[in-house]
Amino acid sequence: MFRRNNTYQLNNPLKLRQRYSHIPLHYRNINPNSYHVTNDKSLSIVVDNNKGNDNFENILPSSEKDNGNIDDDNADDNNNENGDDNNEGDDGNNVENDDHDDDDNDYYNEDNDNYYNEDNDCNYRDNNEHDEDDNDYYNEDNDDYYDDEDGDVSIEDGDEQHNSTGQIVDEAMDSSKLPTTNAYDDLVSIINDPQFKQEEVVTNIRRFRNWRQRLPLLPITARTVSISPKKTPSTFPTSKLAYYLSINDIIWYVLNNPSIMKHMYFGPGIDAKIKSEFWHGSLWAESPLFGQEDIIISQVKYRVGSFIYYYQSSIQKLGFLRAIQRDETNQTILKVQQLVFYEELPGNLKGTSRQRRANSGEVWILDENFVAINPSAVLRKVKVKLPYLNQPLTPGELNVKEIIYKYKNHWKIRDVNMSYLHPAHYISTNNPPTSSIPVYKLFLDIYYDDFGTYRNVYHSLGGVYIQFGNMPANLRKLVKNHFVIGFVPFGGNFDEFMRPFVEELKQLEKGKIMNVQGRDVWVVAGLGVVTADLPQGNDLAGVLRHGASKGCRTCSINKDLHTDLNQDFALLSRYNQITDSEFAQINNEHTISRKKQMSSKYGLRIKQSILDELKREKHLQTPQDIYHATAGKIGRLLKITMNLLSLEGETAFLTTWKNFEKPSVWCRLPNPISHHESFMMSDYLRLAMIMPFILNRFLKPSHLKSNELETIQQRTNAQRRDYVPKTIIKCWVVVAKTMKIVFERDYTKEKYDDLKQCLEIEVALLTKVFEEFVNLPNLHINFHLCLHAHTYATLRNTQVGIKEMVHKIFKSMVPKTNRKVIEKDLLKRYSTIFAIRHLTDGGADKRFSRSHEGFSALKKSACEKLFNDWFVTEDKLFDENDYNDETTT
Repeated sequence: MFRRNNTYQLNNPLKLRQRYSHIPLHYRNINPNSYHVTNDKSLSIVVDNNKGNDNFENILPSSEKDNGNIDDDNADDNNNENGDDNNEGDDGNNVENDDHDDDDNDYYNEDNDNYYNEDNDCNYRDNNEHDEDDNDYYNEDNDDYYDDEDGDVSIEDGDEQHNSTGQIVDEAMDSSKLPTTNAYDDLVSIINDPQFKQEEVVTNIRRFRNWRQRLPLLPITARTVSISPKKTPSTFPTSKLAYYLSINDIIWYVLNNPSIMKHMYFGPGIDAKIKSEFWHGSLWAESPLFGQEDIIISQVKYRVGSFIYYYQSSIQKLGFLRAIQRDETNQTILKVQQLVFYEELPGNLKGTSRQRRANSGEVWILDENFVAINPSAVLRKVKVKLPYLNQPLTPGELNVKEIIYKYKNHWKIRDVNMSYLHPAHYISTNNPPTSSIPVYKLFLDIYYDDFGTYRNVYHSLGGVYIQFGNMPANLRKLVKNHFVIGFVPFGGNFDEFMRPFVEELKQLEKGKIMNVQGRDVWVVAGLGVVTADLPQGNDLAGVLRHGASKGCRTCSINKDLHTDLNQDFALLSRYNQITDSEFAQINNEHTISRKKQMSSKYGLRIKQSILDELKREKHLQTPQDIYHATAGKIGRLLKITMNLLSLEGETAFLTTWKNFEKPSVWCRLPNPISHHESFMMSDYLRLAMIMPFILNRFLKPSHLKSNELETIQQRTNAQRRDYVPKTIIKCWVVVAKTMKIVFERDYTKEKYDDLKQCLEIEVALLTKVFEEFVNLPNLHINFHLCLHAHTYATLRNTQVGIKEMVHKIFKSMVPKTNRKVIEKDLLKRYSTIFAIRHLTDGGADKRFSRSHEGFSALKKSACEKLFNDWFVTEDKLFDENDYNDETTT
């Protein structure tokens, strides 16, 4: 239904769009105060010759202000152009960036929230006499003018009038295509800038496309992947082209972008008291792919993963060299894991059998008992055999077969095979050609997740993105620093799609020469972490989904014991070498039914992930995501809490909810009682901050259902009924505190201890009060978060909250494509924006010997606001003062 006459002014494009989107193009130059809607819903235009059309003076082009016609000069220019889209072909596997036309005939009307189709009958009636020149109107479907001598424009259905009738809603005023207020202000500022020259504006779209080809675009490559008939309609083809970008190209552009490169860190792990970055974690320090691999002491080379004798307090000890690090004063230190002889064993572990084995050379290694020593404390190398490395053992040689560890303040022992292998035992890198060449080691973070491209139609794409862990956290959290590899087609296989990426990364693991900012450097890149949500993270680790009997990707505990506090996870954790042997057993079976039985027994998929071909510890380097896990816990607790309330309690809650002082910067939260299913994950996290205060203001025993109150009273052994509301409030307090420390920006030794304590209290309290939390997978993850925090310094480094925002950006691009080959169009758009971002950052172009100062100067011109609002060039979240060159060089 069209809006009736209002008196508000059109001082911004949003109001213009909202009020005049329903008016046909050739009526837009008429005074907006001179039309009304008749009862038959046809639009009547009453022209007042005494009133001008000043409201449109700054909106419509001069050609439209003259007589209501549309300028057709550009159409003639298009036909005279030498270039043609058909000339854009394929060169090998490289895909040219051609464009498709959009033949969609449906247009959206904002006033009645419906779609109009060009085949509908629509009558427009003009009650005034027009000049002879004003009787010509442009029909966009046949590129011709037609005359309406009576002033009545009638568009009717049928082949006699036109096969596809005239356009009703002007695309230029469509809400999906009209710029936002900020973009419109940017456009006005650019046009009004003294340096703006109208004659330099490209008026021909094909010429504009040819100019786009001059950008340093990332090459898009295509390859055929199979399409699963189980995931797609029967009319879908069995194979389809998949489009992707090269990881080598992305690395080259990142390293040759000075705005990024000056903040990246390449060096050994840092033993900092306050840990916040990837290089503060244990994985970076220990892996030869990221940290320092060896050190020369007294002209002897010591490599991480070897055994040494060292002095500690003038006592000679045996140790395992785990990492070569720098302390906060930039001094080199060695992280050593202690080994003990039989005489040093705890009393409860001594016995005749171990004494006899000790006489044959067996020693024991202490778990997580690391000490930091100076290189000068190293005495010499020593050879110690490890059975899982398949090293032949001769009598009298030192060897390790068992690990000593503490569980609940009691010394225990386990097989040495039940531990994570040191990265140096399965990773070896090539040395650079010369010792003088700089070495850049890259820590890659891969994120994979499906997202729906349409609102009402199931058609998902699998977005694959990478980040560089060498960037500081404040730089990594920017959306522009999430780099796209490609999109797995709907129904496509992830392993097939990732094959080129894996092959490239295998070469990068060994090292290769790249030209970076005019000089040759040795580049080594490795897969540092794989981030995903709960189900897809299991897929990438080769583990069955969480609904299986053993559906945790970090441990092999049975799902009936997920929240049991008495489980020893050192014995239950999944270790890469053990999982590989289980996969071998599955593959050795000859029938599919037997393979499925073995798969269910071990909780593994029948086929390993393609990422297992890379050098990684899949169970350690596919951490659990705190973003999904925490939001899931809060969502379940909210639903339980709302179901506990009686009618009186719901009324009291809503009254308190409406009067509670929420931060003004928050978006409006839905009603937790009636619309809790509409909460987004970020809404749940905000809700957890305020729920303890809301409940504390009103909750009484009378606000709870009597049967639910009795159930909780029995489960908690509460002596009085008024203890139950306090227990519910305590649950929310514990959840809020746990959420706060889980999302901490940095950790210290004290915070690591607090994290462990909060996670254990949360599991114990929630399972005690509410039966719905017993054996909940999202709650089971608490047992593994401390391990992930030590591995990657913080849990925020591996959460996917910001990565989910990348999906939203690409979903917003889908309506602007022709919806034929969506994944290709999205990559073309990204490649264009990426190239412009690279040039504006002062990045190098392979085709030229120097950077382009003209592009980099755009940020300081009238386009500054435009570039800051653009997602690939945003810098609002990054403060240059947070980091200086001394901390990242």
